[in-house]
Amino acid sequence: MAYSKLRGARKTKKKDDEKAKLLEEDAFQEQGKKLVDKLMAHPYFVMGTVGLIILIVIISTFISGVFQGRSDNLALEYSEALRIYTSEVGDQSEFGSEADKLRKSIELFEQVVKNQKGSINAAAAKIYIGKAYYRLNDFGKAREAFSKARKSPALRNELAFGAYEGEALVYFDNKEYDKAIDVWKKWLDKKTDFYKDHALYYIGISHERAGRKEEAAAYFARLKEEHPDSTLTARILDKLPSEKTGS
Repeated sequence: MAYSKLRGARKTKKKDDEKAKLLEEDAFQEQGKKLVDKLMAHPYFVMGTVGLIILIVIISTFISGVFQGRSDNLALEYSEALRIYTSEVGDQSEFGSEADKLRKSIELFEQVVKNQKGSINAAAAKIYIGKAYYRLNDFGKAREAFSKARKSPALRNELAFGAYEGEALVYFDNKEYDKAIDVWKKWLDKKTDFYKDHALYYIGISHERAGRKEEAAAYFARLKEEHPDSTLTARILDKLPSEKTGS
């Protein structure tokens, strides 16, 4: 009996302690709530909060403006170089000769490459540098620019083709047909459907110019089979043995 009474006494005491603790916690929370309400109602607290929000907005706007301004400047830098490259020449134009215009465009595109490293603008600028040197008949510098451009990871396939084509044509024009074929084959190995007909056509033409008519015919046959609707296919029909014999 004594044991039962003791257990009951302990349970009652424990319940009283827990109740007192809950009341104490409620009182503490109530005091905390009153303090927060008081702070929120204080004019300095409100002014400080509003001021902080305004400051955050001002800083965010400034940062956004800086990045937007820089983006606009970079776009203008590239577009100005492109404008020069595509501009007319003559007495009434900005440049008196094609060579002067191309050299100026090279200068501006080189600034794009320097200031916008790793960007698609910089990669595209390398292609235009190559094209400008090609038109100036400086094939060494043209090949170098095209080679750098086609190794750029920033170029999408539709733009990357210009770099491959440019480098291959430099080799082709210099009668370095095997090197031209090597570049075109690298394009054939890429996982894209863009301009595969061009690669097959120029590989065939390069073999033909090198005196390898059988190898040329093999690539012309592939062109006809894989790209029957290509405008280039019509150019090689008379180069295929089956077409000549009518078989």
